[in-house]
Amino acid sequence: MNNPISSLENNIFTNVYGLGRSLLAMSLFLDLSFTHSFVYFPEFVFNSGADNSLVIPNFFLIFGSQNLNITVGIAIFTMIWVISGYTPQITGILHAWMAYSFFTGSIMIEGGNQIAQIITILLIPVTLFDKRINHWAKTEFFSYNRPPAIEYFCKSCLMIIGVQMSIVYFFAVAVKVNTSVWQNGSAIYYWFNDSIFGLPEAFRSFLYPLTSSRIFSPLMTWSVLILEAILFAALFMSQERKKILLPIGLIFHFMIILCHGLWSFFFAMAGGLVIYLYPSYEYISFRYLRSIGFSFQKQDRKKQVI
Repeated sequence: MNNPISSLENNIFTNVYGLGRSLLAMSLFLDLSFTHSFVYFPEFVFNSGADNSLVIPNFFLIFGSQNLNITVGIAIFTMIWVISGYTPQITGILHAWMAYSFFTGSIMIEGGNQIAQIITILLIPVTLFDKRINHWAKTEFFSYNRPPAIEYFCKSCLMIIGVQMSIVYFFAVAVKVNTSVWQNGSAIYYWFNDSIFGLPEAFRSFLYPLTSSRIFSPLMTWSVLILEAILFAALFMSQERKKILLPIGLIFHFMIILCHGLWSFFFAMAGGLVIYLYPSYEYISFRYLRSIGFSFQKQDRKKQVI
């Protein structure tokens, strides 16, 4: 069982939340880079006066439809800026504003956009009071004293993000178990063979014997429910068990890419999972990735010599 008090005593200004917000930025970057701007913000959105009904002005609407490409270009540049990690004190607010603007202004949104909006807003205090110049760095750049109350507030924001992610998986299970296709185990068959959201044709023919099986199809369907229930329950687990669940959750959402092609959704959920499941006070080491890369290079060189 986690000890909330002891977790609050640790430093959370590490590259863990930096990786999380970078993945969230990649989600919006993909949305804006690979789909035409007017698909999300057609002319009638500007003419409807939607921007005037919002408490916070919508970033994508304030410069008008004639300048939409410029506005989107600025947003894409900002997402790259976020991923670079530099000056989170500035990019944290900009990122939250743009994620909020996309979710409230675009006519085409999905669950990942909503998650990104919520998390980036909750990360604003963390980015504002991060004394590093780059969220990938270990050393502090600014030398001011951060009041303990501010530190506790920032850490509480990360804890709320964890609660939010847990709620997402709770409702994912709760909604599914009340649906007949998830109860009888046929949901995977129908989703994989859907003409719009189903598997690519090459995968569909390859996996059809499994998805049409009376044994494997229910097992795959119910395993999704079990995994989502476990990801909900992770809120009450120890940090060690959460770390074990992180790669499992990432693989699960990566499989959704292969099945349904939801790239931006994957990065949004991946960002949330990193903040939710990885200890915020530990620095993520990427050395093992480099070591794997070097080992592959050595093997290739040996093969070339042979």
